[in-house]
Amino acid sequence: MNIDSTSVQTLEIIDPLHTELWGTSNKKKSLFQMLKTTKTTGGSRLLRANLLQPLKDIQTINTRLDCLDELVSNEELFFGLTQGLRKFPKESDKVLCHFCFKPKKVTDEVLKPANGRKSQLLISDIIVLKTALDAIPFLSKVLKGANSFLLKNIYQTICENPKYESMRKRIGEVIDEDVIHSRAPFVACTQQCFAIKPGIDGLLDVARRSFCDTSEAIHNLATKYREEFTLPNLKIPYNNRLGFYFIIPLRDITEKLPNKFIQVVRHGKNVHCSSFELASVSLLLSKLIFLGFLGNWALTATLQSFDRAGNFSGLNFQYSTC
Repeated sequence: MNIDSTSVQTLEIIDPLHTELWGTSNKKKSLFQMLKTTKTTGGSRLLRANLLQPLKDIQTINTRLDCLDELVSNEELFFGLTQGLRKFPKESDKVLCHFCFKPKKVTDEVLKPANGRKSQLLISDIIVLKTALDAIPFLSKVLKGANSFLLKNIYQTICENPKYESMRKRIGEVIDEDVIHSRAPFVACTQQCFAIKPGIDGLLDVARRSFCDTSEAIHNLATKYREEFTLPNLKIPYNNRLGFYFIIPLRDITEKLPNKFIQVVRHGKNVHCSSFELASVSLLLSKLIFLGFLGNWALTATLQSFDRAGNFSGLNFQYSTC
């Protein structure tokens, strides 16, 4: 059953009326935003789809109502499930879909060293996958005593599936145990560089040592500028597109900035800029990151051992039922 677009707008199912008049804060007054307390992107997408295309199958509706009754009456199960879903990265559904589809033809071009960017994306996806797989044991513990058909089905399909544990162990042979998914750009970049266990790839080990030295040099440069130019609040954030750059609050600038600072641009109450020294070291860091990604052949071998279409597709079931 579908709801026509006019009814969707009039009933304020997805977006409220008069958004332009009341501002963006009024957006929370739509039905979708009021009901949206989901923990995953897949759950939010399913909620939106169900509002636009309400269920009409009685058996499916009753199955979900039975699940809802159990969650309402069992606080331990409810809060445990909420905590378990928080452990899954928000990008999980996107990454799982990426692994679910095999390319029509796998050529040597895909695995050549020139594809450093592809190696970077591959490592990022594997870290997300590892984080999701690490969350399954906790979810299994929470759902073990569930009685409703829907939750029992999730437990049997996901938690009791031995393939996921074997995948987790296979990834653990190459990926460091302490690596977790992060959304912060530089932290994520660092995690990607140090995701592979030491000793697996010699080129990667050398690149990582140089990466640490270069990162330390960048932060020492920031400390030097703070003291030399009396800029105590100077910050040095990282951006995937720009690399490292300086942020200086306008209140700290009493006179014109020294000539050492280049590419000076005002952003609100701050000034964004760089220097030739920072640009040089940041470029070296980018090359080291790229060099490190080229050395990750062990990770490629790990992924080739998986049956992408079969092993990963089952994980999507979890996100479609939350």
